[in-house]
Amino acid sequence: MTFQIRSGNTIYNTVENPAAVFDRESGTLHRIGEREVMRKYLDESVEIYKKNGFHDIADDLVYMELPRDQGEIDRVFQITGYIKKLYSMNVR
Repeated sequence: MTFQIRSGNTIYNTVENPAAVFDRESGTLHRIGEREVMRKYLDESVEIYKKNGFHDIADDLVYMELPRDQGEIDRVFQITGYIKKLYSMNVR
């Protein structure tokens, strides 16, 4: 089964295993896409931030696998801060 990263009629990507990287503190979505690509993005981002002395930013980056639900993926992509709420519900 595939899922779309979309907004309105515009489809930005199609994925089988949706995941995202975001800032745990602010809830800002950094990137959304295929699971393996997001893991690599997280690793590279953390390395770059730490290399340049931004340890606090690196420590706030979070990788999260998204529900295999098109509606939830749409909300994560389209609603600012929604991923933070979704993450909070799953961490408890």
